[in-house]
Amino acid sequence: MSDQPHSAQRGFANDIESRPTSGLAVSSLVLGILCLCLGPLALVPLILGIVGITQTGTNGPRKGMGLAIAGVSLGGVGLLGSCFSIGIFLPALASAKQQANSLKSHTQVRTLLQEAIIYAGENAEMYPPVESWEQILIEQRMIDPLTLISPLEDGDGVSYIYLGGENTFNADQIVIYEDPKHWPSGVIVGFADGHVELVDHVTFEQMLAEQQASD
Repeated sequence: MSDQPHSAQRGFANDIESRPTSGLAVSSLVLGILCLCLGPLALVPLILGIVGITQTGTNGPRKGMGLAIAGVSLGGVGLLGSCFSIGIFLPALASAKQQANSLKSHTQVRTLLQEAIIYAGENAEMYPPVESWEQILIEQRMIDPLTLISPLEDGDGVSYIYLGGENTFNADQIVIYEDPKHWPSGVIVGFADGHVELVDHVTFEQMLAEQQASD
């Protein structure tokens, strides 16, 4: 009598061992390990592991429940990790894109300013006329037409505002500036002495008003 429970247990263990291992359980474990580093793809081993668990239960046709559970666990950890990474990555990506656009805008304003100064040096220190400055600089192959389009052009057709006039070489004389609506932190401005800087909106408005009043 005392040997019957042991015999039953041995028979049950043999039945378990004789069952084939679930391929889904194995796949879940392997993919779970890989997807710890593969972000959203961790959803795959999570799903495979759940299905694998249903196949490897006590009455299931296959063995490998431990593998399936491990796959689900690793998939869950990978998925949570990817969500955390995305939360960090997206703001960093947005910041990098903003910095790249800012650098491009600075470069384009500097290019337009320098070519206008070169033109003035060859034309009695007078910048190209306001009504045709873009066409003149393009026709004389001083700029590429794409330089006239800001990376933040918002569909209103306004990228850079050009003032023209006489070159005084004054560090406070505004020659060209980007549409003030583009940057909440300030306005990218090109000055007659050749330098370009980001000026806060209040200061820029004051400088522009003073320059227009003196013209």
